[in-house]
Amino acid sequence: MDVSGAGSETLDHEPLADIRAGLARILASDAFRAAPQLSAFLAFIVDRAVAGRGGELKGYTIAVEAFGRSPDFDPQSDPIVRVEAGRLRRALAQYYAGEGAADPVRITIPVGAYVPAFERVEPAQTDAGQAHRSESATDDRGDEPPTVAPITERPLERGLAKRWPLAAGLALTAALLSLVAWYGGLLGPRTADRVASVDAPGTALASMDREMPLARLDKPAAAPLETTVLVVSVPDFADAELAAASRRFTNFLVDALSRFDDLLTIKVPAQGQPLPREADYVLEMSAQSVATGTEGFGRLRAVPDGRIIWSASSTRVLRANDEDLPENARRLATRLAEPFGIIHADIRQNRTAGPMSCIYEAIDVRRTMTAAAHLAARNCLQDLVRRDPTFYPAWIQLSLLSVFEQSFGFNQLPDALERAHAAALTAVRLAPSSARAHQALMSTLFKRGAINEGLAAGRAAMGRNPYDPDIMAMLGARYIQLNRPAEGLPLLEKAIALSAGRPASYDFYALLGAHLLGARQVARGHGEFLAGGGNPFALLGRALHAVQTGDAEERSRAIAELCEQFPAFHREPRVWLMKRGFGAEITDRLLADLGVVRH
Repeated sequence: MDVSGAGSETLDHEPLADIRAGLARILASDAFRAAPQLSAFLAFIVDRAVAGRGGELKGYTIAVEAFGRSPDFDPQSDPIVRVEAGRLRRALAQYYAGEGAADPVRITIPVGAYVPAFERVEPAQTDAGQAHRSESATDDRGDEPPTVAPITERPLERGLAKRWPLAAGLALTAALLSLVAWYGGLLGPRTADRVASVDAPGTALASMDREMPLARLDKPAAAPLETTVLVVSVPDFADAELAAASRRFTNFLVDALSRFDDLLTIKVPAQGQPLPREADYVLEMSAQSVATGTEGFGRLRAVPDGRIIWSASSTRVLRANDEDLPENARRLATRLAEPFGIIHADIRQNRTAGPMSCIYEAIDVRRTMTAAAHLAARNCLQDLVRRDPTFYPAWIQLSLLSVFEQSFGFNQLPDALERAHAAALTAVRLAPSSARAHQALMSTLFKRGAINEGLAAGRAAMGRNPYDPDIMAMLGARYIQLNRPAEGLPLLEKAIALSAGRPASYDFYALLGAHLLGARQVARGHGEFLAGGGNPFALLGRALHAVQTGDAEERSRAIAELCEQFPAFHREPRVWLMKRGFGAEITDRLLADLGVVRH
């Protein structure tokens, strides 16, 4: 890289390539792989800077777009960006003092700003100790001359802005295709060529000696894949009070809906504008004044065929400053958009050829919990990332399915946890503000034994979408597995209240949490919900509920069914539970309460 020419308009691609390569090395390092929020922060500010948008890097923008804070974020009262910037400077200093000591380009964050600086290090200046002293001086004092030659940020920013879209696109595509090739090469044949399997008595896992070549990767999708498009349509009200209330309700509704970004794309056309051609659903709302207050109507309509999917109405006195208006808007958003909500139910019952059928097929695996459903969903997702390696919802679900693969023995292939973690990190880097991407990262970190990092990723997911019951339930379940029921049960209870179509795991972990706290009445309610269920969570819940109610016959029946489905539970129940994320303390307590002999 020619430092003297780095700030000119005629800058070639070499500086950009060096910066992107340096960023990739940082994000792949051990320290940054275990710190998803720092990784998202660094990737966000570097991408903005090289795109010529460094002027946008303010505390508010970073908090909302990189950290997923709500639009009402106040940088004066919440120091999250300043705190994370300090952590990022220290993490970069440690990286360049160790793994990155020989990196030819340094990325630093000058104190008092968030726009990154890019500096070339001459070969003679790559001593780790010198790098550490230089970074420490920059961070702590800021008044000593740097030991690296600066690449002036502003001219570089201008020069790279013209070249960023092409070069970054090529670099990202190459990296993603490499991951697709690795991931896809392990996944192997399609459903028709491979038998779904689980460790059943006398059976072996599916043969892995009939691998088919990966589909050609040099034929990208004709257009990027998209999530389901939901249009919010609100009329223009003549009544000033009604118009103000409608605007406020719509603002909160759209804010909550847009946080389910892996499932929905939200569009709000201007008054009088036609529906976008790509619209899948339209949420139509109307209201009128009546003698008793305001009569409001809402309905969800499928655009292609006009079907009415959902409708509701109410009559009440409505004011723009009503305290419950934001909560009502958020509850409606959750009912429509959550992974097991109204839109999911319609797509499941009326499948189309679009990519979201694959996404919801993968989500449904958590309810059906069968090897055949797991394999079909995995194959479908594999096809999606072949067609569009940047479609991050598919990487999220591939990550979660790989965790299931490792936990329950479904269609096992090598390196399940490594594939799960790689897919989650890919999703986070493609969409750092996506709550579901951080949810997937939480799941893989827990399975890898990084408990504190997993909890941090879970809290990051909650911060990005505090209205998603699936994130609440998964984080709550992790607390229960760690024998922290006082923290986990409230999250699970809230998730259950918001999700009518939830999988059995929600109620099992709520039952277990209530059992651990001695809340027998609460436990009884969740146990009754699980009656008759046949997946492993339902069976464990049925057995525990039977113990609480004194039904020895039902306890024996549920445990026998579990042993039949999963012989490993019969052979080594303690190992089986711990492989599924239960801590040693909670595992021993659960087996003792169930009356299961440990091997």
